[in-house]
Amino acid sequence: MVAQDAAPEEALRAAAAEVSTPSATRRLRLFRDTLPPLLAKATESPSDTTLLVDLIFQTLPLYDDRASRKAVDDMVIRALSESTFMKTFAATLVQSMEKNLKVTSPLACFKLLRWSCYLLKWTQFATLSKGGFSRLANAQAVLSQVLMNGSFRQRRTCKQLFIRLFSESVGIYKMYIEEVKDLRIATKDSPAFINLILDFTVTSSSLFSEYKPVFLDLYVKTILSSKDRPSEAASEAFKPLFVDIGHEDFKNVILPSCIKMLKRNPEIVLKSIGHLLLTVRLDLSNYAMEFMPVILHQARHSDEERRNNALNIVGTLSDKSSDPDTLPSMFNAIKAILGGSEGKLSLPYQRIGMLNALEQLSRFPPKQISRLAPSVSSFLLTCYKGDGIEEVKLATLSALGSWASVSSEAVQPDVVSFITAGLKEKDTLRKGHLKLIRVICRNSDSLTKVTSLLDHLIQLSKTGFSKATQRLDGIYALYAVSRLAAIDAKADGSIVKEKLWTLIAQSEPSLISVQLLSKLTDEDCLTCVDLLQSLLVDHLFRIQEYFSIQSLLQVLMYLVCHPSWAVRKIAYDATKNVLSNSGALAEDLLFLFTSWLSLVGERVLTLKQSDMDSSGDSQLPFIPSTEILVKCLFLIAPYAIDHSRRSYARLILCSHHPSISSSGSPAGVWKV
Repeated sequence: MVAQDAAPEEALRAAAAEVSTPSATRRLRLFRDTLPPLLAKATESPSDTTLLVDLIFQTLPLYDDRASRKAVDDMVIRALSESTFMKTFAATLVQSMEKNLKVTSPLACFKLLRWSCYLLKWTQFATLSKGGFSRLANAQAVLSQVLMNGSFRQRRTCKQLFIRLFSESVGIYKMYIEEVKDLRIATKDSPAFINLILDFTVTSSSLFSEYKPVFLDLYVKTILSSKDRPSEAASEAFKPLFVDIGHEDFKNVILPSCIKMLKRNPEIVLKSIGHLLLTVRLDLSNYAMEFMPVILHQARHSDEERRNNALNIVGTLSDKSSDPDTLPSMFNAIKAILGGSEGKLSLPYQRIGMLNALEQLSRFPPKQISRLAPSVSSFLLTCYKGDGIEEVKLATLSALGSWASVSSEAVQPDVVSFITAGLKEKDTLRKGHLKLIRVICRNSDSLTKVTSLLDHLIQLSKTGFSKATQRLDGIYALYAVSRLAAIDAKADGSIVKEKLWTLIAQSEPSLISVQLLSKLTDEDCLTCVDLLQSLLVDHLFRIQEYFSIQSLLQVLMYLVCHPSWAVRKIAYDATKNVLSNSGALAEDLLFLFTSWLSLVGERVLTLKQSDMDSSGDSQLPFIPSTEILVKCLFLIAPYAIDHSRRSYARLILCSHHPSISSSGSPAGVWKV
């Protein structure tokens, strides 16, 4: 126990020996009972003050419990009223913060930030030492990045810390604004702090009106005029500024800088400008044609990343333009370049880039697409026939598919004749035409326009399921056949007459094998989802005659648990549609899910006991996470219990399976 009547220096040295105690009780006694009475005497001597400050900073890496931290904080707040202590504490704090800029724990970081806020709140430090405040603010900005990159709780705590500080003292807030304005707080190193102070600013209409020019200027200087490519976090930091930006500021401040830098350093600003356009809530019709010349130049650049960033911008301009005259203007600009207005596009990637840009125009509103679709599809057919490079032809088919997915007006008679000829192409181009047909058949308005393709598609289905090497072609063709048969009784009769179901059942009883599924691309998996949905919704009774429904449901379940989120999302929606149409299938699917859980559990146990790789397992090509399994169970359960009360027991068994109920996973069903 430290003697309170001893000399301050001796008492402080004795306290320093106790500060590292693991006992919370002794810590509380030290900072609540022992040190406060020494405060007045200790601050009379610079050396004693230094000892006291050092003692406080020794707690930084040690005190991790709430009670001990609060006792230290209370001591700091009380001591800050002494000017001698304040000066020594401020100097040590700034040095400690600068020392910990690169390596620090979130807890230590939070303590330093909180002490710095106490310093600004309870003293006149900010006005007494402008240079000291500048160093402190810069260190705060860098350390706040650590917390803002952390968990939700850490981010929330950091925000609350500064919002409280700004709210309690407008003068302090304005001093931070000056630091930001004069670039003493670097956006590159501290984007989270820029976002934090901007977030606070936009909550007050008066502050936002006063300081909006400061942030606009900061964006132009640090993002658009940057000599190095800005990080995604730096661009994201300005999101609150652009969510509600008006046309006047965008046109007069942002647009000129965007165009200027796209001409000067496009590789640096392309991605940031793409993020900017995605963020603003403006109709971009008036600006689209100012962007297009410089963006289209990048869309045919040799660098793939540049092309992709430019295409994203074209897509955003399309998505956010409502003026009906904008789409024809953008189309004509692309058409002119493909026609050689800026020189011959001799390299395939240049033509592909322009065709991809034309594909992005399909993001315009459907009404506008419908008016221009016939002209675009006719132009794309001309491009296809006039180019001898396979990759360019595939890009043309992809663009045509995107337009056809939005408007049935893109599917003109010449397009149908073109597809008929395309189904006779070699492997890769034939597959491209089949992908185009799939897109057309997904649009119910277009189905009646391609009924003449039925006979060709039936033959491709037969060939595809007769030859293992063409199985994928067969799946694409069968999907189109299934969709056409759903709207045309004659088509269904042709399928029966050609004995298509019988032939497929003999060649591949499960229709789509799990082994094949594991080798397919995401796009091909999505086609499998479409096929299964069409068969189980539109042709369930017919399919039951030839195939095992359980085999089809098993494939559908695998797709619901697929590693790719894009596949899972579409498969999830398709399964809801299937089960809504026939609740009896839910009971079968729940039974399959129960068996599959056992297989997953056995496989996980085997992998834990050995160094085997799960990729070679024909029954289980991938092991889904607990979260995915839980979502799959939640998908099936409502339909299963609605159809049969017997499903309750199986549902309870599934929910208690280790793969789902494991307490080691935060995504499990049961929360402790």
